[in-house]
Amino acid sequence: MPPPPRSSKWAVTRKQILVAVLVELVMASASESNAIQLINKGNNGGTVYQTVNINNNYNVATFNTYLGTHSTNAIVDYNAGLIVYQLPYKRICIVSRMNRSTFPSISQLENMVHEENPSLHALHRNYGISRKLVKNLYQLGKPTQAMCGGFTTYWATEFQRLDPSIGGRGCAGVRLLILDVNLCGGISLF
Repeated sequence: MPPPPRSSKWAVTRKQILVAVLVELVMASASESNAIQLINKGNNGGTVYQTVNINNNYNVATFNTYLGTHSTNAIVDYNAGLIVYQLPYKRICIVSRMNRSTFPSISQLENMVHEENPSLHALHRNYGISRKLVKNLYQLGKPTQAMCGGFTTYWATEFQRLDPSIGGRGCAGVRLLILDVNLCGGISLF
């Protein structure tokens, strides 16, 4: 008798973890890479694993928070000028243009990550997610392709403050070490 089929939910989770690990390995393989790993207690008392990898050769920083089914990843691609958020549990990616005038440089970001208590200088960002799908991941560069391949990917626009009049929209709060993000979009996304 053949073994029972694995649930598709487990297969998706395994694939997501594999992609995150592969992206980390590629980023860590370059000579000018700086990685940090943290283990914290979550709000519900569980363990939260966070990794940050800053690769100066590729001008990319990756953030990963491992929370079981609610794991989240982000890539800050300085060459392409993009910030990409992946919510594997929703099978979506959100891509936004980086506001270079307000977002720290890669060296400033590295300094923030290595501070004794990096969360004291959190980068608060708010994004409005449009219904406009990203149609061609290839034009956004390899880091975005690696992160969002196989996921529905939306464009988002950064806005300064969380607007209480969003009405009819839902927001997901994402915390990635120093990135404290509100992703707001149609209720069907969240």
